[in-house]
Amino acid sequence: MLNKVIILGKPNVGKSSLFNVMLGKKMAIEDNFSGLTRDLKYKKIKAFDKNFDLIDSPGIFKPKSAIEKKIQEKNNNFLKKCTLIIFVIDGKEPLTTQDYDVVRRIRKSGKKIILVINKSEGKLDAKILNDSFNLGFGEPVMVSASHNQGIDQLLLTITEKLPEGIIEDEDLEKFDISIAIVGKTNSGKSSILNVLKGEEISLTGEMPNLTRDSVETFIKAKNIKLKIIDTAGFTKTRIKDNLVEKLSMDITKKKIRLSKFILIVIDIEDYFEKLHSKIIKLVYEENRCMFLLINKIDKIKNYSKKNIIERIYNLNPRIKGVPIYFVSAKEKIGFDSLIEGINSQIKLWSRRISTGRLNNWLNMIMKKNPPPMHRGNIVKLKFIMQVNTSPPKFNIFMNYPEILKDPYKRYLENNLKKYFGMDGLPLKIIFKKSENPFNAK
Repeated sequence: MLNKVIILGKPNVGKSSLFNVMLGKKMAIEDNFSGLTRDLKYKKIKAFDKNFDLIDSPGIFKPKSAIEKKIQEKNNNFLKKCTLIIFVIDGKEPLTTQDYDVVRRIRKSGKKIILVINKSEGKLDAKILNDSFNLGFGEPVMVSASHNQGIDQLLLTITEKLPEGIIEDEDLEKFDISIAIVGKTNSGKSSILNVLKGEEISLTGEMPNLTRDSVETFIKAKNIKLKIIDTAGFTKTRIKDNLVEKLSMDITKKKIRLSKFILIVIDIEDYFEKLHSKIIKLVYEENRCMFLLINKIDKIKNYSKKNIIERIYNLNPRIKGVPIYFVSAKEKIGFDSLIEGINSQIKLWSRRISTGRLNNWLNMIMKKNPPPMHRGNIVKLKFIMQVNTSPPKFNIFMNYPEILKDPYKRYLENNLKKYFGMDGLPLKIIFKKSENPFNAK
């Protein structure tokens, strides 16, 4: 296993900013108030020929609610697994009782500790510097996450402190497919991530909007390697005036665009709500391969899978054939079938259909249900070829591509999916003016 390095400190000292600048990209939400980070985020990083997991944390503080207590329990669990602690203090203010509370906690861990003074651009107050030396963690590393100062020195110090002989898995972040988990708030997305991972890495609870950042992890199941991303939930309320929720939604939409497969989680008690159709429409228009997960089936004793599936398809006719799974994250029911379904869709996602088989299908369509005539002229679909995979993309060459109506295009797409067993996959069909198709790209 890789060494694990966790960033700790009281809230609002710049832990997430430091995490982002060390990675060289923005993975964690940042803002100037405490309590913003709730989940632990970790990412493999390579510095000076050493690999390690860098972990951003919500910080150490005295919990005032059940949620905060759960956050601190997760902190403690990850602290036990870590090799090295980066203890961050604020270079713009004297040490506080909160800082000293963190010092007591991390000393008890028995882990190696690097003291980092963040926001140290400009002249540092002599008392802050003197107090930091008196903590007994050695010479502090001066950084400014917002100005990207001192980061190389910090990375060098980390690699010098890490023990030798740890197996470094170079393939840890190589994966077959990326999957984002999306859905309405409190539908059980984080619980599903935890079930798939086999451990609690994403915060769960009855309160909505618990997940703010995207939480990423990697799993291996039935010989497939998956990158799984838990995202913030969608809500029916307007969020334009709430900066944190707006940032969360922006990140969620970005993760949908960057992922190949999408798990849309739906609470069985409100599967018919319009918000689900809006989420489905968003994913559909991004041309992503989707799976619908009807979660919390343990809450209802008698329900009809057939009726629920039919109603979802009727409410969302464009996704007819998309795989729908009935699961319970609480009881860990239905996940073997889900993994098998993902495995099957991966094969279809990268499948290439021969030009001969495609044109046999096209000739059948022209005989069975040709497009309507145009001003007395026969509209001919002359040739089809697959030009790409992941998602599958096809070019159809014809004499009047500009006059083909959307209903007939949808008919061709649905028939193509059904004929070649590609239900649930997004397809791209481009209609082109007839020419030599072998010169087309």
